[in-house]
Amino acid sequence: MKKFTYILLLLSFSCGGNKDGIKVTQKPAINQSVKQHFDKQILPVKQNANQVQDSLSQENFDELAKQTITRFFDMINLTKQTQAREDFLNFTAQNAQKLWLKPENAKTFLQQSAIQSPDSLKLHSLSFQNFESQENDEILATYRLYYFLYRRGQRQSVQTKAKVYFKILYLNLDGQNYLSLKAKIFRIGE
Repeated sequence: MKKFTYILLLLSFSCGGNKDGIKVTQKPAINQSVKQHFDKQILPVKQNANQVQDSLSQENFDELAKQTITRFFDMINLTKQTQAREDFLNFTAQNAQKLWLKPENAKTFLQQSAIQSPDSLKLHSLSFQNFESQENDEILATYRLYYFLYRRGQRQSVQTKAKVYFKILYLNLDGQNYLSLKAKIFRIGE
């Protein structure tokens, strides 16, 4: 019993047993870097429909199209790694198809011998040409696409067209209205 009492006393002193309480400081509710990142990605909605369309700048469309095609090429490069496990390769291929509006278009692009044979692909440049069609909140844009195919250290340049589908999303977060863009690849090639 004495040993048990000594152990309790020792633990209470080592754990700060004679402190009255712990002072807790409150942290700010929103991390500043997260808030800045969030503010850059989502644009505020204006009430007038014409003003809403004006707030969607060409730079936002171009950057989102570039990011989407770059992600797709990165996923293709992952599937070309011979040392990767089969389940990883299948997972990567499935996620690459999710970047397309129609997965069958992705399969058609991936089955081309010019795409299957190189070691890797890299986006060089993407330049806007025109908006082909526009419905309420859906836009189809055409881009001039330049990318490189690498085979055994040799680089081959490819110039083609890419069509990217954009959807304008209206978000209501905490009572505030925001405007965001979602992009998917519609087609790569003439």
